[in-house]
Amino acid sequence: MSDEHDFFHTEGEDREDDFNNISDWSLKKFQEVYSSKISKSDIWEYLYGVMHAPDWRAKFKNELQKNLPRIPLVPGGLVAFRAFQEAGNELFRLHADFETVPEAKLEIELDDDGHYQIEERMNWADSNKSVLEINSTCKLIGIPSSAHTYQISGRSPLEWAVDSLRRKFDSESGIVDDPNDWYVWENDSFELVRHLRRLAFIGIRTSEIVDSLPPSLPSEKI
Repeated sequence: MSDEHDFFHTEGEDREDDFNNISDWSLKKFQEVYSSKISKSDIWEYLYGVMHAPDWRAKFKNELQKNLPRIPLVPGGLVAFRAFQEAGNELFRLHADFETVPEAKLEIELDDDGHYQIEERMNWADSNKSVLEINSTCKLIGIPSSAHTYQISGRSPLEWAVDSLRRKFDSESGIVDDPNDWYVWENDSFELVRHLRRLAFIGIRTSEIVDSLPPSLPSEKI
């Protein structure tokens, strides 16, 4: 039997517990290979961990654009399974709770008469993206390269914020979309800085977790 399978459903299977999207076949397979104590929740966390593994993402980069994900049974036994499960658990909580994660320890450089609001849009002050100009009076400095390693559709969380948080004017309706007026930081403009620091933390911590993962695929025979 192949080490890769559609772990979500098996043709003709009873789908009374369809809400979890993990087939009984896959649960049995994982229990046979790793441990009878593995649950469907464990497998979900494992899947999220595997989907961040560099070797898995490299091998299935093209297939992910046109086919269902192919999930491997990682080599290394139960220890490796638990490594991916624990990583997936932390990654899921990190990405889902992005509004409440800790802030990265990044410094703010503020002019004497400075403020924290976005004037038109934020800009990177250098090619390494280590300094972010929030506006002409305020900079977020010391951003490590690891904050940009984890990317979603080609951009890091922080890069998505820089590209999307800008003042926009619709000429037809006359409506101005000003992120400074958003309820999240309308009454406390420094909350924007906290938000940016959290996004940086997500990128940094995700990179650390991904770098710690064992191989998700067996070594190819030469």
